[in-house]
Amino acid sequence: MKIAKTGRPIWVYYQDIDSGSNLEVPQLIRGYENDDYTIIKKELPQYKFIKSEGKLVGKFDGSQENVHLFYRKKTWGEIENIDMYLYIKQPTTQFNQVAGMPIDQKLPGDMYVRSFERVATTNGEFWYEINADRWIKFDVNSMQIVHHDPFAKQPVKEGPVTELRVLPLNKVKATVDYLKGGHLYTYDYPYGKATGTVANGQDLVLVGRMEDENGVTWYQDEKRGFINGAYVHLLEQGEDE
Repeated sequence: MKIAKTGRPIWVYYQDIDSGSNLEVPQLIRGYENDDYTIIKKELPQYKFIKSEGKLVGKFDGSQENVHLFYRKKTWGEIENIDMYLYIKQPTTQFNQVAGMPIDQKLPGDMYVRSFERVATTNGEFWYEINADRWIKFDVNSMQIVHHDPFAKQPVKEGPVTELRVLPLNKVKATVDYLKGGHLYTYDYPYGKATGTVANGQDLVLVGRMEDENGVTWYQDEKRGFINGAYVHLLEQGEDE
């Protein structure tokens, strides 16, 4: 009597194509070798199917197979990678995602912010990502799109960051004080080019401090660059021990 042999299982992932997060718990599909399998594209509330990676139809065999099904929020229309500035005229609410929950700390008015991603929703709204897990909704009455670098080769009054000096710090220990599970952008210079991200609770070693004319404090980590001081917690001596 021939005993049926189990084929290699198949992992199926249902993911948000923009954030990479899992929309459902990944499924493990099992079967015997040479049995047919078919992966069903599920209908998910508030999401639309975009594309798949991997074989949706096939046979169980000895090879490992991963299938990724990618979805996007139904309210998201156009997604665009950008590199531009916005001038914020008055205090502005930040959100944890497009059309998401407001965050307590507002952006102060009369300041520039840099954005690397823009989302146009199906109901005509424009959202700009200004930091990791930080979005603002464009308001023509309180914001203005700036098509040039407002800090490049300008006097201190017009571009406060470019001419200000960094106050040296003697390797002050600190941590990132951000949203639980969140990540924060780091920059090569305040309002400059993003160099990476740091996670909430990340240890920092600060070698510089700067305050611009908007009243925003920036700290310089010895390896990661500049970080917005609003999300930096300075450690008291012995606190990290």
